[in-house]
Amino acid sequence: MALEISDNDLIKEFLGGDEQSFNVLVRKHQDFVYNIVRKITGNHEDAIEVSQRVFVKLYDQLETFSGGSAFTTWLYRIATNESLNLLRSRKVKRWLRLDETGREFRDQTSDPFETVVEDEKREQLDRVLRTLPDRQRTVFVLRMHEGLTYDEIADILGVTTGSLKATFFHAVKKVTKALENIYE
Repeated sequence: MALEISDNDLIKEFLGGDEQSFNVLVRKHQDFVYNIVRKITGNHEDAIEVSQRVFVKLYDQLETFSGGSAFTTWLYRIATNESLNLLRSRKVKRWLRLDETGREFRDQTSDPFETVVEDEKREQLDRVLRTLPDRQRTVFVLRMHEGLTYDEIADILGVTTGSLKATFFHAVKKVTKALENIYE
């Protein structure tokens, strides 16, 4: 079974009794889930734990997937909600470390001075994001880092687009003000 099979076909095959189709679905999306959870929780161990929860939940609830939205949107919603549940249950603000995910994509031939400057900028953004409430940080990451639309994020978080835009606006305002204070 190849990874080129559509998500909807894999779901149909799994619901028809083919357990292997679920394994293919997991392999196809495990990095996607881990990366989004890692960005929200800010911690590798939490990301592993939450990713496992996401796939257990997916296994248990796949039959409820209606197909009304893209499977990845539904998966984003589960991953985001499970991440926020973990943060809420621990009542601890986790540190979001964008710099760790950004380093793997850096051009290795870049000027060392530029690399240091970019690292410093990421560290500053990281410090600012740590101060945001969980929901604002999540919305900011999904919009700015993942490039999702307002409608996609609203669907994932189960909120109205208007409410989401307000949350994003406040997050951007806080980030902008904090960075302006740092770089003045």
